[in-house]
Amino acid sequence: MATYYKTDGEIKAVKPKKDFFSYKELQEFIKDGNNKMVKIVPMPSGKLMVVNEEGKLIGLPKNEKATEIWKKEYPISEYPNNNDELICGNALVADEREIE
Repeated sequence: MATYYKTDGEIKAVKPKKDFFSYKELQEFIKDGNNKMVKIVPMPSGKLMVVNEEGKLIGLPKNEKATEIWKKEYPISEYPNNNDELICGNALVADEREIE
């Protein structure tokens, strides 16, 4: 089961409508207005984090919980390049087998 982290602090367990999340479902989780640019990032734990690819560029609010997860997965001391340790917008964390 995947976990959905909203910028307002809400956290909830979610399941795909079928066997795995479709691209459209992922867009619904991370969309902000008309912006639905999905970015799927593999993490060292084997999980995937799904975020709005342009979240920082369009000024989405910081996602405190998703940022905390990111910092644990990618500590700046081990991953200093292109790592500002900041997740903006809603995020979904799922197992690889849950995403199409």
